[in-house]
Amino acid sequence: MDDHIRDRAYILWEADGCPAGQDQAYWFKAATELAATAAKTIKPPRKRTAKAKQAA
Repeated sequence: MDDHIRDRAYILWEADGCPAGQDQAYWFKAATELAATAAKTIKPPRKRTAKAKQAA
């Protein structure tokens, strides 16, 4: 996961003109972006049907 964060942070840093002293800010920005993307792939739990509730 660190490799993905590092790669994304570098891309963001380059896109902003390579500002000095902002490594931590870009690391956290990249981590946040990647976490948000990963969260979109999580499926919500299935709803239990009435039939399944009766069986329980």
